[in-house]
Amino acid sequence: MGQGVKILRSRLRLVLAWRDTRMLCLIFLISQMLDVITTQSALLTHRFEEGNPWLADVTNNHPFFVYGAKLLLAATVLCGLLLLRLRWRLRLAVLTVFTLASLVAPLTNAMRIQGWL
Repeated sequence: MGQGVKILRSRLRLVLAWRDTRMLCLIFLISQMLDVITTQSALLTHRFEEGNPWLADVTNNHPFFVYGAKLLLAATVLCGLLLLRLRWRLRLAVLTVFTLASLVAPLTNAMRIQGWL
């Protein structure tokens, strides 16, 4: 393993040593998974269509590919955010904004499925 990979792993371990950071990361990743689950549930009802026209055809034909790519991209963005050299309070603020924003999609999907929107 290269020296650069070891440095990145140790940096991630250092940042994830903070309980609040770990919890925000966990909530962010869970909300991304809930977005995938609620999107797929909505599409299976056949009352909804994929909102992104570029992904509509691929999502209908290969949903696991699209959802896997979405989760991988979310994890990559999260790791990139954690590896930025930010002060603790700024990192916490940015993580909080990312986490709150990531909760919007699954909540909106669930509300649409229930007919509340």
